[in-house]
Amino acid sequence: KERPRPDRMAHIGVHPQKQPGESWIGVVLRSGHLTARQMEGLANISHKFGDGDIRLTVWQNLILSGVGNENVPAAVAAIEALGLGTQATPLRAGLVSCTGNTGCKFAASNTKGTAEAIAEHVEARLHLDTPLNIHLTGCHHSCAQHYIGDIGMLAVKVPTGDDAEPAEGFNIYVGGGSGPDARLGRELWTNVESGRCPAAIEKLLATYLEHRAGTDETFLDFASRHQIDALRLLCGDSAP
Repeated sequence: KERPRPDRMAHIGVHPQKQPGESWIGVVLRSGHLTARQMEGLANISHKFGDGDIRLTVWQNLILSGVGNENVPAAVAAIEALGLGTQATPLRAGLVSCTGNTGCKFAASNTKGTAEAIAEHVEARLHLDTPLNIHLTGCHHSCAQHYIGDIGMLAVKVPTGDDAEPAEGFNIYVGGGSGPDARLGRELWTNVESGRCPAAIEKLLATYLEHRAGTDETFLDFASRHQIDALRLLCGDSAP
């Protein structure tokens, strides 16, 4: 019997609450980033249209709860006026990154910058029709839990020569999962420089779309049914 799986896009959009006449709204952030103006604006929207609560999600997005159904259109318009949104592609909805080296002394790479570069690059080139989790973490502490992402990325310093400073980069893992699909991701590529990561993720996802068993096969299932060497061969052996 197939085990139920969590809907990894259920935290975005507008959804009815169990309280009659009320809804909650998922607000999509860019890699968990907010400006002070946006924070103040969301607080005002929550008090004006909702119950005053702003809730966090593990996908680094926000939820405004207790919004009267008659106020939903106005609340969504106010959210969009802040430069935010309530809808996201499957890729961006499951894109998670730790602080990275812009705010953490342990991190080897700029995780949030790389995450945004991946989203912008891939969304312009591929259409994903199934939920996907990509977790980028800046060091071995794995605050973003790269090992349970469909695609996990662990920041590393990439050697560039004996007399040169190492470059920022990532080791890339595939096939991690949690809950009923709990398993650890397996290392696919090592020492991929940050600038090459968007093309590498595009190649990996394009390979999945081309070789999956059907439109209902998730990336996790696709990765799990292949040995890691077979996945490398399907992707062209090495990262682009």
